[in-house]
Amino acid sequence: MDKENKYIVGIWCATYQQSQYIVDTLNGFTSQQTTFPFLVLLVDDASTDGEQEIITDYIKTNFNLCEVNVSWTKEDEDAVYIFARHKENKNCFFLSLNLKTNLWKNRRKKDSLLGDYLNSYKYTTICEGDDFWTDPIKLQKQVDFLESHPDYNLVCHNWNVLTGSSLSNSPIYHKYTQPFSFTFATLPWIWITKTLTVMVRTSSQDYNTLSRYQFSRDVHIVYHALKDSKGYFMPDVMATYRVHEGGVWSNHEVNEKNRTTYNLYKELYSFEPNKAVRKRHMNATLAYFNGLAFGRKTWWHVGVNTKLYFEALKNISDAKDIIFCLGGLVPTQVVKWIMKKFKI
Repeated sequence: MDKENKYIVGIWCATYQQSQYIVDTLNGFTSQQTTFPFLVLLVDDASTDGEQEIITDYIKTNFNLCEVNVSWTKEDEDAVYIFARHKENKNCFFLSLNLKTNLWKNRRKKDSLLGDYLNSYKYTTICEGDDFWTDPIKLQKQVDFLESHPDYNLVCHNWNVLTGSSLSNSPIYHKYTQPFSFTFATLPWIWITKTLTVMVRTSSQDYNTLSRYQFSRDVHIVYHALKDSKGYFMPDVMATYRVHEGGVWSNHEVNEKNRTTYNLYKELYSFEPNKAVRKRHMNATLAYFNGLAFGRKTWWHVGVNTKLYFEALKNISDAKDIIFCLGGLVPTQVVKWIMKKFKI
């Protein structure tokens, strides 16, 4: 075991109103076969759909709640806490928090409730309560890579997409069939660092730095992991991303997604004004402009649309950027053709 960390991997799982899916997620955690201990930080944000009861029953059935000097439970004004080790998988530990009030709605951070367990691990992973891992040696593969490559801060992999009962390949399945290294500057425009696939060194994530962002998302975790380091992509399919009506992101309207991404990169660029972030900011600005300019209900917002386009133009730094900006003046399908044609 790593001398400085009680657990080698910490798994963040924030969940809310996902009672239909949470058992798949939990099974993905407990099925992990590792040579090291890992900790699941499971936080239910005051669900009202029966999810907390499902989580509690799952732990009571599969975990040893009477293990001396290991398991414990407590309750305070914020949550009901359960800590225990799996009955069969002795490397699997759970810290479950069933919150009594929804902290997201109250704009409160969950981190403060985790005490000494926060960042008590060498590597960090994330899997939300509607996604799930499918390869029992996912964690072992990723840890083995990072342990043998100290110059890398991040490793990710391929995934499947589950829509209803229909399972399909990810958008990158046929595009990236071989492993490769990347930096934030060379990160493909198609997002390969899907949240449920990423493992990062915990030391690359500074809480004070991450907490400064108003528009916080997994992009910030990836950026700060890659800021002074490299990432590695494995083509192995080791997880499933679920698309459903209650999905926080997958079912958002396109312009809403574009607006969120635009705000995110605009803010990130204000804190990290480097070339790689500027290009992402420009691309996000163009995507938001394009969606509004060719949207049936938003094309006539000429003032706002024009302002966005000129904001993108200010970030031009090379010939490829010019192609991007020209592409922003035509419908999305043509933009995609340009990107494919010029291999952008």
